[in-house]
Amino acid sequence: MKTDVKVDSSHPYIRNLNAIREQDVVVIDNIPSPPLVGEAYIASDCLIIVCHQGQIINNQAEEFALRAHDISILLPDQIAIPQAVTDDLRCTNVALSRDFFERLRHRFPYTRCAALFRRRPPCHLTEEQFAIALDLVDAVRNISHHASPHREEMLMHLLSILLNLLGEYHVANYPDEVAGRESLFSRFYESIIEHYRESHEMAFYARLHHLTPKYFASLIKAETGISATEWITNYVIIQAKMLLDSHKEMTVQQISYHLGFSEQASFSRFFKANTDMTPSEYKEKR
Repeated sequence: MKTDVKVDSSHPYIRNLNAIREQDVVVIDNIPSPPLVGEAYIASDCLIIVCHQGQIINNQAEEFALRAHDISILLPDQIAIPQAVTDDLRCTNVALSRDFFERLRHRFPYTRCAALFRRRPPCHLTEEQFAIALDLVDAVRNISHHASPHREEMLMHLLSILLNLLGEYHVANYPDEVAGRESLFSRFYESIIEHYRESHEMAFYARLHHLTPKYFASLIKAETGISATEWITNYVIIQAKMLLDSHKEMTVQQISYHLGFSEQASFSRFFKANTDMTPSEYKEKR
């Protein structure tokens, strides 16, 4: 079982980042692990992850674990929390660039499934459901390599069908999940993306959704297994790490202001409390 925390630059998804930007849709086979294991990260693209064998393990939130015959949908800006993977893991990733996903989202009404994918990214499928989904993935793979002026049009239709179908499988396979709470979590997560620079406090988001902090916190915890405060904190910490990693020209003070902290000292305390190192120590280590 692999649990070490590192980004592997030779990982198939990392190697295909430029291709995803240029081609919009890329199908990547024989993936042995997520690009980062042991630490939460935020998806930059839309990823449809097809698990053929093995497991991605998450003891903190079982709903985020992935096993054979699961398909997981990671929407752009979604937090993924892969704590460990088994050595026999093999997945296929259908990667949609953020721009392509936005065009798809505005053209086809599959977005009714977004709350389901936010709430429970993986869906365990029956043998028949998995076989049907694999046929659609194979079609996407074939068309993605097709040099045709209608390539995007065909991929749009295929991926809309696939996402809608997976949404229906979510509904059919998890009938006991409460749609209203799913909708609350989806709206909560979207509000984090929009307001994380404005406030890092759970009570702020409870007010946005017209609920008391205690009741709001209980709903999010019941639905995801993770507290609302942890969702907010994880998102802010990941954004901080991305800035520290990718924007070497920014000082720690600039990053702290960008993330909505009133002063560098409060950002440093927040970062150290959640990573056991200061932002400066993190930059040096990386």
